[in-house]
Amino acid sequence: MAGSNDLIALTPEQKRFFDDNGYLAVRGVYSEAEMEVMRREFHDLITNTEGRPKAMTYSFMEPVEGYPVDPYNPRNVRGIMDQPLASDYWFNNITDPRIVNVFIDLFGPDIDFHNGKVRNNPPGFFNKQGWHQDWPYERHSRPDLAAAITYLDDTDVDAGATWAAPGSHKPGEWETRDKVTLADQEMKGWKKEPMIARPGDVLFIHVLVVHTAGHNRTPKSRHKLINEYKAKDAVDRWGNKCAFAGLPLARGGKLVIPQI
Repeated sequence: MAGSNDLIALTPEQKRFFDDNGYLAVRGVYSEAEMEVMRREFHDLITNTEGRPKAMTYSFMEPVEGYPVDPYNPRNVRGIMDQPLASDYWFNNITDPRIVNVFIDLFGPDIDFHNGKVRNNPPGFFNKQGWHQDWPYERHSRPDLAAAITYLDDTDVDAGATWAAPGSHKPGEWETRDKVTLADQEMKGWKKEPMIARPGDVLFIHVLVVHTAGHNRTPKSRHKLINEYKAKDAVDRWGNKCAFAGLPLARGGKLVIPQI
């Protein structure tokens, strides 16, 4: 990991917060003008679902009684895998220097891409998955991986906010009740924090942090991009076949993939 004297994107306080808690919210990474463009591109992504590369997969949510379908997300798209295949815009999104430089600060000078996906919370979304780590899904030779979650909407406690247990990455891999989900009693005594965000904020969250998705009790769909990155020396033990898996993004602390 980078030392505090070598940081290029984060302050020492931000780096320390991530190391202590396992996550870090960076506010306003994207400007209002950039978010207007992103929301326009995102609307196209979730409405024009036909004719996409076959490797891209969509999932949809049935409308919930009492909750109108959000016109911005009229097909109730719940998720997408491998959205970087959709266009040059979405490829540039995963290679954005502002994001890659944060990962250089977190995990060192050699950074690879891991995978990209979309996770939406349409109106009435109810999360049935309990507290968990992403590590069982994404096992590597060492856990130098994290996700960058970009928020396209205001996200609050009743509006799909992710909840995380600060410091829960430090014990390593937790025991589970079904090889994925933690038993409720395992969380006893742990502080739980909602990840409240504004459009353009990015949450960086370690692969070992215990977390869970929030419910969306509002009439508006909430939209998030989740791109994951890793240290080059964290060798895949999962069998990652996602688009651009292992793409070199930085070597020696320098970006190696230019923007299109």
